[in-house]
Amino acid sequence: MTIQGVTFDWWGTIAVIPAQSDAGAMRAFRIARLEAKLRDRGLRPARSALLEAYDRQTDLLEGLWAEHRELSPDEQVRSFMQFAGLDAADAEVVPVIGEAIHAAIVSRPPATFPDIEETLHSLSEHGLEIGLISNTGRSWGRYLTDVQDAKGIGRYFQTRIYSDELHIRKPDPRIFEAALDGLHLAADEVVHIGDDVVADVAGAKAVGMRAVWFNVGFWPGAKTDRADAEIRGHAELPRLLEKWR
Repeated sequence: MTIQGVTFDWWGTIAVIPAQSDAGAMRAFRIARLEAKLRDRGLRPARSALLEAYDRQTDLLEGLWAEHRELSPDEQVRSFMQFAGLDAADAEVVPVIGEAIHAAIVSRPPATFPDIEETLHSLSEHGLEIGLISNTGRSWGRYLTDVQDAKGIGRYFQTRIYSDELHIRKPDPRIFEAALDGLHLAADEVVHIGDDVVADVAGAKAVGMRAVWFNVGFWPGAKTDRADAEIRGHAELPRLLEKWR
């Protein structure tokens, strides 16, 4: 079957995964935003308590993600409030945490890999349907959409599938199937591009899609024999896909 569509991973494929030092800066930025918004409502929890809650939530989330499990946005907010000793019944505080912590990426967006906009434009010009399949973290899908739109690449996606909205994570086949449904294409008509050999390559192959490993060396020692091809830059992709059309 010829290729009619392409899906992309977000983190590590379109967006550069922040360095550990940047993650620390984002932690401080989020907590500072939260402190300011809570002060506006007359709440002054200790900064140390908010930082501890953030770190406890990090441990919780990373443990779940390692098992390919996902918390909904509401569950993430409630867990943070519990760790911080905030009243989970306070309906005014719930959206404050969502805006302060989870929307912070809109104000501090990640860098994107070279040639991604040109590549998306080329694929679109050649008539390919384009989708996005992303495992999310603290930056929820609704805010990743804002980032993509602000960068001018959102217009290329016919469908965007986020783990926090489906409550499942790659490599769960249902997240790939949701993207296929959104593109109105069969699995053997779509190729998935991603950097993670388990979540992206193995996950896509398991549902019958082709998979291209986007290998820029972020995962030391990673290897796969499941990928149909490997690229190290987005500019390589249009010519590769032409061979499958």
